[in-house]
Amino acid sequence: MADNSKGTYFYVFLNSTILFIIANILETLLHEFGHYFTALAVGIPNVTIYHNYTLFDNSAVSELNRLLVSSAGPLVSLLIGIIFQWACKGRTKKDLVFMFQNYLSIFGYISFFGYLMVAPFISEGDTSLAFQILDFPLWLVISISVISMMFLYVIMFRLTRNFVLLSPYEALEINYARGRFMAILILYPLIVGVVATTMLNLPVAAALILVSPIVKPLVILFTYPQALKKNYRGVISNRDFDSINQFNYYPVIALFAVVIINRLLVLGF
Repeated sequence: MADNSKGTYFYVFLNSTILFIIANILETLLHEFGHYFTALAVGIPNVTIYHNYTLFDNSAVSELNRLLVSSAGPLVSLLIGIIFQWACKGRTKKDLVFMFQNYLSIFGYISFFGYLMVAPFISEGDTSLAFQILDFPLWLVISISVISMMFLYVIMFRLTRNFVLLSPYEALEINYARGRFMAILILYPLIVGVVATTMLNLPVAAALILVSPIVKPLVILFTYPQALKKNYRGVISNRDFDSINQFNYYPVIALFAVVIINRLLVLGF
C-alpha cells in the first residue's frame, strides 16, 4: 500500500471532536435522568432536573429512597459503559457509529468508576452519599476507591484498542505516522472537547460541579500511550477509514440537538 503518512486527517479531528462532545454531554444527561426518573418512581415530590444535577428536598425523603436516587445515576452510567462496549465489540464497521459508541462506553465507565474513586474525598458525590447512608467505614470506602481505579485502568486499556482499530494503514505501520494520527484522533479532540463541555456545564450550582467535565475526560490519557506504542495483535488497517475522514452532517445535527437540550435544561424541568 502507498504511504499516506502525510495525509490530511482534518475530518478525523472534526468528527472525533464532535462525537466526544456529544457522548460526554449525552452521558451526563442520561446519568441525571437516572436520578430524575428514580426520584419520580419512588414518589419524591418537586423533583427538578437540570443540565448537570437533579434537585429535590432531602429532608422529606427516607434513607432508602435517598439511597435509590443517589445510586441510580452511577448505575445508569455503568449500564451505558457495558452496553456500548458490547455494541463496539459486535460492530464490524469501524465508522463514526463505532467511534461514537466507544466514546459513550468510555464516558459511562469513567462516570461510574470515577464516582467510586472520589468517594473518600468528596462527601457530596452520588456514591459518597450512598456509602454514608449504608454507613460504610472509611477503610472500606478507600478500598473501593483503589479497586475502582484499577478496574478503570484495565477497562480503558481495552477500550483504547478501539481507537487503534480506526487507524489507516500508515498509522499502523509507521511509528511517527501513528503518533500524528493518534494525536489528531484522541489528543486534540480531548483538548477542544474539555473546553467545550466545561462551557456547556455552565452555569453551575456549585464550583465543585465543574471538576467532573474538566477531570473526567483526562482519564483517557491513562492509556493514551498504549495507542501510541502497543502493537495490537490481529489489528488491520481500517477498511472504513474514508467514512471517518469526510464531512458527515449527522454528527453536526446531533451536536445541535444535544446542545439545545443541554441549554433548555439550564432552566430546569
